[in-house]
Amino acid sequence: MEVEKGAPSRTARGSRCSSVRGFTLLEMLLAITIFSMVVVIIFSAFRLGSSSWEKGEQDLEQFQRIRAVTELLYREIRSCFPYAVTPGELDTHVKFYAFFGGTDSLKFVTTASLHNMNRSLSFLEFWVKDGKGLMAGEARALGSDLSDSSLRDKERALCIDPAVKKIRFRYYDQKKKDEQGEWVQNWNPRDKVDMNLRLPRAVEVDLSFDLGRGRTFDETLVIPIFVDTLTALLK
Repeated sequence: MEVEKGAPSRTARGSRCSSVRGFTLLEMLLAITIFSMVVVIIFSAFRLGSSSWEKGEQDLEQFQRIRAVTELLYREIRSCFPYAVTPGELDTHVKFYAFFGGTDSLKFVTTASLHNMNRSLSFLEFWVKDGKGLMAGEARALGSDLSDSSLRDKERALCIDPAVKKIRFRYYDQKKKDEQGEWVQNWNPRDKVDMNLRLPRAVEVDLSFDLGRGRTFDETLVIPIFVDTLTALLK
């Protein structure tokens, strides 16, 4: 049988059908799987970056608060004032400075007001209250005896930072400038009277901050007290 001129052969038709054949089901599933994996990887990377950014912002805010707390403590304690008080009318010949230092609390008179409202001297106390954080109480330094004054009532106490979980104080005691001093755990001003009338040369403050997610941050401050000239004038 003769083949008509110009008519395509079966081999040519089969080759053309083969060249325009579509994707198989296996190829489609493989492409979808790869595309899904790429989307998941991109989304995970974006989510991880966003989470890291949020944590970084939170950490930055927390460290700014830590800096504010340490600067506040440094300013108030460094501005300590040698305010002389007497224990009672029968012992007016005995005087000591209103500086009552414990291991976990400190009460003293300062020239730097906590609220920046009082131009007179302020009587301050710092301590940590469970569930509240770092607390501070303030009142005007008035009266001949401040040892019995309470600064922890609702009217005078305020929360400085709830992230502070612990505070510890130590005091550098140096009787004379030419003698070696020592760090003590407590400062009882009633033991520093008459010729031994003095304030600590420095205060060490250990702070422990709760950063969340099981993390803590510890900070130690050594705050000098420069009142030698003023003390000499008041004696």
